[in-house]
Amino acid sequence: MKGLPFRRSRSTQFLLRFPIIFSAYWLAWQTASLFEVYPNVSAFYASAGLTVCFTMVHGLIGLPALYLSIIAVRILDLPAPGFTAFDLLDPMREICVYGLVGAHLRQSWIRPDYRFSLPIAVRVIYSAFLASLLSAVLATHTPALNSTPAEHIGTAFLSFWGGDFAGVMITVPAFMILYRLFSHPLNDSTANLIGAVGTARPLSMALYALLGLSVAMFSAALPAVLEVDTRIAIIILFPVVLAGLSRGTIVGFLVATVSCAGLLGAGWALGFHINEPIEIQLILALAVALALMAGASHDDKEHAWTLATFDAVTGLPNRYMLMDRLEHALTSARRTKTTMAVMYIDLDHFKEVNDTLGHHAGDQLLKHAGERIRNTVRTSDTVARLGGDEFVVVLSSVDSIEGADHVARNVLSALEQPFSLGSRAVTISASIGIAVQSTGSQASEDLLRQADQAMYQAKTGGRNRIYHAVMPFPGTPFIQGALRKGT
Repeated sequence: MKGLPFRRSRSTQFLLRFPIIFSAYWLAWQTASLFEVYPNVSAFYASAGLTVCFTMVHGLIGLPALYLSIIAVRILDLPAPGFTAFDLLDPMREICVYGLVGAHLRQSWIRPDYRFSLPIAVRVIYSAFLASLLSAVLATHTPALNSTPAEHIGTAFLSFWGGDFAGVMITVPAFMILYRLFSHPLNDSTANLIGAVGTARPLSMALYALLGLSVAMFSAALPAVLEVDTRIAIIILFPVVLAGLSRGTIVGFLVATVSCAGLLGAGWALGFHINEPIEIQLILALAVALALMAGASHDDKEHAWTLATFDAVTGLPNRYMLMDRLEHALTSARRTKTTMAVMYIDLDHFKEVNDTLGHHAGDQLLKHAGERIRNTVRTSDTVARLGGDEFVVVLSSVDSIEGADHVARNVLSALEQPFSLGSRAVTISASIGIAVQSTGSQASEDLLRQADQAMYQAKTGGRNRIYHAVMPFPGTPFIQGALRKGT
């Protein structure tokens, strides 16, 4: 009996979603009718892609609702005498084949660290290819192709496969992109990919060269294969590949779909014709596949660079990026003969919060603390997290030690405000060490080490205070009224 409320809730969800599912399948059915090239064969069958998408979201438990939606659409579209037992059985082919594809893709889709990477793009492409081929083979043993003349069975089979393939290749990537764009952002898994970033450029160049050679060879061979001059149609593949490689999956996919739509709409005006459905399907599927692989390659490179240079918890620069920006700030200060400073910040009592409330609460505290520090300093300054509960701020230009002091007091004041961690309110403080550039030849590592040592003195001197690297080191308490309120 304890499971009944859950089953009722799930059933209620399906009932509420049924109108949406039905409407989606009805639109897909009407679109397929517009592109019908043989009886029961469409050049673009988006319904197959919808089945994959719905299964990715709801799992195999949602297949009965999908089956009922397809049956309802066919009953509504076909006259009563024309609705046969075949119309009840044929949707089972679609549900079983593409439902399994959706379940296969769902394994990675539901992971919290999901990202449309190159392996995912390849998985979508080969799943769409094999599933549409299997669906076409099964359809040859059903009445779907019985009304097709024998001399056209081969072409009808290819069109059936191409229609399902094009439908999945357009619908599934579009759904995956839009769903992630409008859903809550997900955290990426952490990894040390500095070495991968270092080798990304030659690997990418080799990939680009191989891809360009493949497209050129395909363009040269295509007219002979199809016995029709579609060479100009391949031109659209070049902006698709370039868009994917330079701007990522989303832009590449949009360029692919818009280019194919422009090819079909403006074909007559350009003076060439594509008369066979298989040609349209092949160009469409190839353009989308290239866009997905090229875009995913670009996104993988950007993701690797992000992991190598930014902290996964706070989104702030990590030590690798900090040292680069610190070196730039020092170089700029030497060139302009200005003063710059480094603040080393350690959160007081963070370990107690992390041990008491758990690592998730600790991560939230780090994220909120980083945001407060970032909002306190100027946009030209750099805020980085070094690890644990330690942050560093690079003040690119300050008037004097007093100017750095003023910024540090503002940071302390911001961090003293309570943090909301779920249902709990937590109050912390911080210990800050400041090091100011003193000589023109001072190295970035030396400046950071001085700020670190000053922070240690602030912490051992009682916490919740500021310490300067120029102050005496035996635990001298905070001087110059740096923590006095109202100064």
